[in-house]
Amino acid sequence: MDISNYSIEELINLRDKINTIINNYDDNYIYIVTVRSYGRTWKEHIHNTYALQELCYKYDGYDGIVDIYSTNPDLSQLHNYGTTMYIKSEQDYQKWEHYEELKRIIPELEKDWEEWDNRENVPFRERPYFQPIYSKDDIQEMKTELENYDMSFTPPTKYE
Repeated sequence: MDISNYSIEELINLRDKINTIINNYDDNYIYIVTVRSYGRTWKEHIHNTYALQELCYKYDGYDGIVDIYSTNPDLSQLHNYGTTMYIKSEQDYQKWEHYEELKRIIPELEKDWEEWDNRENVPFRERPYFQPIYSKDDIQEMKTELENYDMSFTPPTKYE
């Protein structure tokens, strides 16, 4: 295909069409991709390793970090500054993520209540202004959920 006689507008249009085809190509693997950049966090919907590598190049540690959880068994050629983990399935990932969230949030919520209950014993300017959002009963329910959590999931593993 000789494109040397194309105008700049035609070249840009062709480039955009090619990029759309590349980004929409689906290689039938799941890619759960989270981007962290300048205090913001969001998820990207990626369908193949080509689009994934482009995102990793864009957020290579200077402008952000990409965390990847994928069912693709071979991401050995991928260059990523962030986390790259293999998951058995999206359901396993979701169960694992919820389990980890419970483990992380319960101590934080208990600390908030400890500070609230002790607010009379600290100087006025160090006191919390608002009562914690979650009740102590909510925290107890979370603890019970964590204790009885269905551990029939396979946690993510690092690619070797």
